[in-house]
Amino acid sequence: MEAHRPVPVNLAQFKPGERRVDVVSVVGAPEGQITQPAGPCDIYGLYTTGAGAFGKGVVTAGEVLTDVATLGLAEVIWTPVQAGTQPKKHTVLFCYDKKEQLIGMTNKKREG
Repeated sequence: MEAHRPVPVNLAQFKPGERRVDVVSVVGAPEGQITQPAGPCDIYGLYTTGAGAFGKGVVTAGEVLTDVATLGLAEVIWTPVQAGTQPKKHTVLFCYDKKEQLIGMTNKKREG
């Protein structure tokens, strides 16, 4: 289960003035778009919290070791823990000026 968790997007890597095409090349195509007076905003559903690739590897290794040591009985504990700690998607707006340069971001946890 841990191996299939998404790797979160580090929003700190995006700086004002960055070109829109560079943002899209990292996070992919937006789910939608809205237009503000300053320019367009791309709407994304992104995972912004959670373990990175290294953290996922450590947890996966721990799961494998405890599964082997307990002949699989550790899954009785691991499965509900993992289900209860699934990361949630956030609605992230990337807003650009009329020259398609990043002017700001908004990050809000999705409900439900």
